[in-house]
Amino acid sequence: MKSLALLLLGLIISFEGWAQTDSLSFSFGKKEGVHAKTYVLTGKITMKEGGQALQGVGIHVDGLFTGVSTDRFGTYYLQIEPGEHRVVFRHLSNVPVFTKILLYDNAVVNLEMVEKSYELEGVVVLSEEPDRNVRNPITGITKLTAQELKAIPAFLGEADIFKGLQLLPGVSSVGEGTSGINVRGAKADQNLLLMNEALVLSSNHALGFLSGFNADVTETFTLYKGNLPSTFGGRAGSALNIQMRPGNKENWQGQVGLGTSNGKILIEGPLMKDKVSVIFGGRLSNVNWLLNQARDLDIQNSRLNFYDGYVGLNWDLGNGHSLEANTLVTGDDFQFSDQFGYDWANRISSLRYKGIVSENISVAGLLADGNFDNAFFDPEGVDAARVENGMRYQQGKFSATWANEDLALTVGLEGVYYKGKPERMSPFNEESAVQNQQAGKEKGVELSGFLSFEYELGKNTGLVAGLRYSTYSQLGPDTVYLYNENAPISEAEIRGETVFPSGKIKSYSGLEPRFSLRQNLNPTLSVKLSYARLFQYIQSVSNTFGPTPIDLWQLSTSYIPPQRSDNFSLGIFKNSKDNKWEYSIDAFYRMSQNQVEYRDFAQIFLNPHMETELVFGDGQAYGVEFLIKKNLGLVTGWLAYTYSRSFFTSQSEYEEEQINDNEKFPSNYDKPHEVNFILSRKMYPRGLFNFSVNYSTGRPVSAVNASYILNGGLVVPDYSVRNKYRIPDYFRVDVSYTVEKVFSKKGDSLNFGIYNLFGRKNAYSVFWKKDGDSQQLRPYRLAILGSIFPSITYSIQFGGSDE
Repeated sequence: MKSLALLLLGLIISFEGWAQTDSLSFSFGKKEGVHAKTYVLTGKITMKEGGQALQGVGIHVDGLFTGVSTDRFGTYYLQIEPGEHRVVFRHLSNVPVFTKILLYDNAVVNLEMVEKSYELEGVVVLSEEPDRNVRNPITGITKLTAQELKAIPAFLGEADIFKGLQLLPGVSSVGEGTSGINVRGAKADQNLLLMNEALVLSSNHALGFLSGFNADVTETFTLYKGNLPSTFGGRAGSALNIQMRPGNKENWQGQVGLGTSNGKILIEGPLMKDKVSVIFGGRLSNVNWLLNQARDLDIQNSRLNFYDGYVGLNWDLGNGHSLEANTLVTGDDFQFSDQFGYDWANRISSLRYKGIVSENISVAGLLADGNFDNAFFDPEGVDAARVENGMRYQQGKFSATWANEDLALTVGLEGVYYKGKPERMSPFNEESAVQNQQAGKEKGVELSGFLSFEYELGKNTGLVAGLRYSTYSQLGPDTVYLYNENAPISEAEIRGETVFPSGKIKSYSGLEPRFSLRQNLNPTLSVKLSYARLFQYIQSVSNTFGPTPIDLWQLSTSYIPPQRSDNFSLGIFKNSKDNKWEYSIDAFYRMSQNQVEYRDFAQIFLNPHMETELVFGDGQAYGVEFLIKKNLGLVTGWLAYTYSRSFFTSQSEYEEEQINDNEKFPSNYDKPHEVNFILSRKMYPRGLFNFSVNYSTGRPVSAVNASYILNGGLVVPDYSVRNKYRIPDYFRVDVSYTVEKVFSKKGDSLNFGIYNLFGRKNAYSVFWKKDGDSQQLRPYRLAILGSIFPSITYSIQFGGSDE
């Protein structure tokens, strides 16, 4: 309770800084004699306690501009000139190791790192070397680790990747209760979501409040905000690659936890020591007791159940070769009283190989299979019905990389086969009068080839460039409707149909050039410029202002062309005080073609001619991101401000296919101003206090300008043009306090959190209804989370090394 009092009162106390280990000395070979131009320094970095491999350890050699990081197996590889070198090994949550190495031959240096005396490290955005943001040639790239994510105050105490990313510049969402993220003014479905590079179509729990990725089994999250490497494609906005954590190859260990929203378990260990490991993590919801505490009877009679499970196997095949198999399953079941409900399930399985063929050549291969099913239902009355849809897909990818000190060249191929599942409507119960209905969905295949290279033009200039060629074909069987010429595409203009029993129906293709250039003005200041063209052949279709877990996935067809975007970025990046402070200004501009919006009152389910409900046009997004971040010290955190605009303009000459008479209007996710402030304070002896403030401009809405009363008292509203007005601005404050090793020396943690500290009723949407007995329509604010949400979570570890 004393620690909790410290949290609530906000008392800040000081403590001594981190200690450093003494320098270690190593000597290899003899100074005398003739030596090679460079020698290889390699090795493996592990935790002293448990022997777990450490990924993301930065290795920096004094006097050299470049550096490397350990891979997921803790290994590193570095070529340096012969002589005496001071080599520093740094990791966010471990004490740095300083070494002096006399290198006159190839050498192997294996090290063990000791965890810092405070188990919880402060919040740091990047997991690479301290100056990686200045030296990385790719602009708009952000990394988070699972440990950093857990240090951010979270809804119901559960760390979540999407909520964590929304605290960074350039990332937002339409609002609470929606799934996905909007990156630099792009739609949520324009984000490429990957798990170990395997495609993920949807993964959100609890109406979008929680993602389907358990932070306990994830390792790093890399977000590319507009400039995607040519190895990634298929989306017109950004790419998020979630790297899952390998199991411990040394000891069996795990943890169990119970929190306000769910219970969870984690088990990992070696099936064959030092060779084969397995990791399993699962979560199961327990939020229905919270619904039962509500005063509203409809909420009391509602239910919300979700689950997710992940299993990963990792084989070290020896000699630089590895194989991993992963499966993620997620699902939700929600019903709001007797009014409506939905359920969905997602599975992604993948097999990935990596191998080092020679000193300069490595290869990688991926096979993946995904299955996505969703449904929504109306449980009461004669119209009680259940509507189901989904998507099945297979993915294959192969790449090879040649690299030396200055140049890395990668070539590869990728293919994805999509098979939409038929939409089906069926009666929900015996009282329903609904008849069975079915509408077929499309099939398609997307093939791509890519080439990329990364080149260091000296110490001050770096270039990453690539070219991707993508092609897509819609496949039969399918029925293509024919429409009258010189007329809008509408159901009234259908003049016939063509049946394709098999083969190609329609094909699209395009070149996708990308490049990013970095110029260092000095060792702590750089300027970066980038451009990327992206194509997107699949998109989600929704009749709501924001994405939901039950949205349809729609492939490109003869009448639904692929989206194309051109993305530009220019940024200045600066570090100071030995990388303790970080500053950046990054401006962006995006143009997109064939972007999709929906006609008023669109009917998107069980519609065999979806094109009659869509409007195509041009998108435009631009803005600037500011970031000030403190990486080291007792107090860490960041202040991020984003100015971002996003617009849509329909292009058709026909009134039925226009929105706002082809005048530009703000998109649903246009939020000009967004400010996020994150602060973390290490507390004595093993605590961490976290504080966050979030502010954003309210999203656009269409409002009722006036209403007309017809004979009989019928009120007819007259709506404004699309998205003319805005809901009130969003403001929220969260706090949390975490204590490590509370009851167990083996390792446990206790987290207290308060989401929406001031109980602000932030608007989710605004709707209009009659004001009492009058005939006037008045606006009402709908707040999803309009009160304080306290949480408590406890987890305890078991197993592992006893050293």
